Amino acid sequence: MLDAKITALLAGAVAFIGFTLRLQFTSWSAVTGLLYVIPLGFLLAAFMAKPARVAPTVESLVTFFPQYPDTTLRDAVLAMERSCRANDRINDIKLRRLDLATVLTATITAAALVTQFAVALR
Repeated sequence: MLDAKITALLAGAVAFIGFTLRLQFTSWSAVTGLLYVIPLGFLLAAFMAKPARVAPTVESLVTFFPQYPDTTLRDAVLAMERSCRANDRINDIKLRRLDLATVLTATITAAALVTQFAVALR
């Protein structure tokens, strides 16, 4: 779900760059197009962060539960808890990057619209 939101905003940022540069080319539109590179960087960084694996899987615990000794089960649950904490940290980083990229994209888009209106009114 989080990666889908990042992907959608990433596609939007790339499209904004293309649309900005295809409009009447002025120094303002060039600067505005280049400003989209900033949120694009945050989106790419967020998209590249991958969650850690949860090991062992819950399915393997259910399947082989009767064969595991208590110490193995305790170790497995502790490993799962550590990996869940690691994934939470990774998702928090992704969320912060997505939030920042969203704000930057909205701000730059507003600036682009104002710029285009100013150019059109000349």
